[in-house]
Amino acid sequence: MTLFDRLTLHLDALPHDGAWNMAVDQAWLEISDVPVLRVYDWDAATVTIGYAQNLAKLGEALPGWPVMRRWTGGGVVLHEKDETYSVIVPGAHPWAETRPLDSYRLIHAALAEALVAAGFNGCRLAGPDDLIENPFCFVAPALHDVVRGKVKIAGAGQRRGKLGLLHQGSVQQVVVKSDFWRGWAAVLAEEVMLVNELPPQIAARAQELVEKRYSLPQWLAEREDLL
Repeated sequence: MTLFDRLTLHLDALPHDGAWNMAVDQAWLEISDVPVLRVYDWDAATVTIGYAQNLAKLGEALPGWPVMRRWTGGGVVLHEKDETYSVIVPGAHPWAETRPLDSYRLIHAALAEALVAAGFNGCRLAGPDDLIENPFCFVAPALHDVVRGKVKIAGAGQRRGKLGLLHQGSVQQVVVKSDFWRGWAAVLAEEVMLVNELPPQIAARAQELVEKRYSLPQWLAEREDLL
């Protein structure tokens, strides 16, 4: 069963730094009138931390990579050889009203199904017996993450509010083929509109968000910005 009637698939061909990647996700959430599946990469090994995490307390546990605070929750994610995506649902869309645990489960169930279809047998949703507490996201499966055996394959952070739902996910420990995301998009939605180049309105808003939020030291340290 598809989750959406229509979906924009944004395959971002160029790698970007953390500030730009976070800003583009937020810009899509603010401006798009249909759900978006965005797939993107990083221009260097990067750490992202959840919105509520304390950077000072994480301290020396982090590698010496660029660090970016996400707008979504969740733990520490190391982006080096992962596959990174976001599912973005505008607030006016009925699916944005899906309860948090249900939206997490449904998105990851569809992802697990697509991974199995791609040849990664054994992918399933984590249950209560799989759960571990750790600030590093891929060390500690959360309920409804995607696991393969005891290894966490996919996790995500979410944010929801008046703007809608932002689900920022990472797939690790497996390498998917280039056509995987098109196939998953076709499972998520009845109609898929492919976007390779960022629309000018989205790009302009993303640049503003980089300057006023995501590139600021105070955003990384204390979640403060100029917005």
